[in-house]
Amino acid sequence: MRRRHRLVALSAAVLAAVGLSVATPADAAPARHVPGQEGQARQSHFGFIFPGLQGFTSPSVQDLADLAQTQLDPNADSENNQDPEMTSIYTYFGQFIDHDLTSDSSPSPTAPVDPTTLPNGRTFRFDLDSVYGGGPSVSPQLYEADGKHFKVQNPNPNGVVDLPRNADGSAILVEPRNDENEVISQIHTAFLLVHNKEIDRGLSFAEAQRRTIDLYQTIVLKEVLPHFVGQDVTDQTLNGQLKRFYKPGNPNRPMTPVEFSVAAYRFGHSMVRRAYELTTTTGKIQVFSATAPDLRGGRQLPSGRQIDWGNFVHELSRPDNLTPVSHVNQSRKIDTLISSSLFVLPIPGAEASGSNVLAFRNMVRAKFYSMADGQDVAKAMGIPPIAPADLHLAAPFDAGTPLWYYILAESSRDTDGKTLGPVGGRIVADVFVRLLQIDRNSILRGQRGFTPAAPEAGTPGRFEFDDLFVFAGLAKRAEP
Repeated sequence: MRRRHRLVALSAAVLAAVGLSVATPADAAPARHVPGQEGQARQSHFGFIFPGLQGFTSPSVQDLADLAQTQLDPNADSENNQDPEMTSIYTYFGQFIDHDLTSDSSPSPTAPVDPTTLPNGRTFRFDLDSVYGGGPSVSPQLYEADGKHFKVQNPNPNGVVDLPRNADGSAILVEPRNDENEVISQIHTAFLLVHNKEIDRGLSFAEAQRRTIDLYQTIVLKEVLPHFVGQDVTDQTLNGQLKRFYKPGNPNRPMTPVEFSVAAYRFGHSMVRRAYELTTTTGKIQVFSATAPDLRGGRQLPSGRQIDWGNFVHELSRPDNLTPVSHVNQSRKIDTLISSSLFVLPIPGAEASGSNVLAFRNMVRAKFYSMADGQDVAKAMGIPPIAPADLHLAAPFDAGTPLWYYILAESSRDTDGKTLGPVGGRIVADVFVRLLQIDRNSILRGQRGFTPAAPEAGTPGRFEFDDLFVFAGLAKRAEP
């Protein structure tokens, strides 16, 4: 009998919206897709959930750089989380979600910016526009000549299933961040294969697209969100038992709140490991390294690097993933420490003491977007705040705490890093649920008689990570 997941694992886009996107080929510029309205953009802009709060701008850029340096975890390959179900699939599926919801292409700011003037490059809804683009007529580079199937290399020249690629190795995508690393690229490939399987079952393009989006939303709502925020917060948000703060405005162009995109939904950065084992034989490969081969994308997937999803998904782990030594990649807890890989971001011209450090980039963007501190946001939500003195930071933070850092500290203090705490958790749950509630095509609104399980997925009404990779043909279920 399958155990019910207990813990949230992580999150947010490892490099999402921090100015690290690979340049998009001219023939693959992002096109926002709306099912049934192909090619018609629904532009979202950034804004604030709490526009009346004063921005926390008093710490200097150097103060933020100094704070970021205190977050370096010197031992990020060690396991600070022993729960067998809290695996690293949540890290990278969280990144995939972020890339489907938000894209802030503005450079890392060096002066105040009004974020309400900035467009979100994605539709800010759970519609897989990061995968489908504008559909075959608007984004034909993604599709086979039949206008129904996605292009997929099955296999690529190195013998592994891979994204379609140009001659230079760059991926043919409308969302180039989904080729930032080998894990996120293989999640994207799984969705291409799921869509193609639906076409092979005899569905039309529109039917296959709708069903693939429904399966994606099922994972988001029933598996991912409870792990991020806890099942109780998920249920209370769905049932209207918690006060809601996010006001999306026009449901066709929902506002993208910076409290979510620049702070709350970046909590997963703390859960990124320094290195990962893609299979039982690859050994640990660093996310980013200045001196050794790493997991960066932008090239044909190498031979032997087809992910064994039993190393990432608890339900797919076989005995050889676990013994005589474990190859399973546990997610790290949500806390204020960040692995060394995210202190060496591969940004040309970046400085090792600041601009190539992800923690610094998160907080400096919040400063120049004039985002409120964590204590003021907590008070606005009616949640007792953590006093700045209780966080034991340097003098520039005696009056307040950057919201992103506050949310990480809150999680560590309130849940031992197992889920987000009350401020971070309620912001994430509010946004996720609201986006599904205002989308008339979502699984919370549609009346299509949708049954989540795919043919190979087993249990009707269930579609989770293991089902995704099994249905895509990228994994097999462990023997009972």
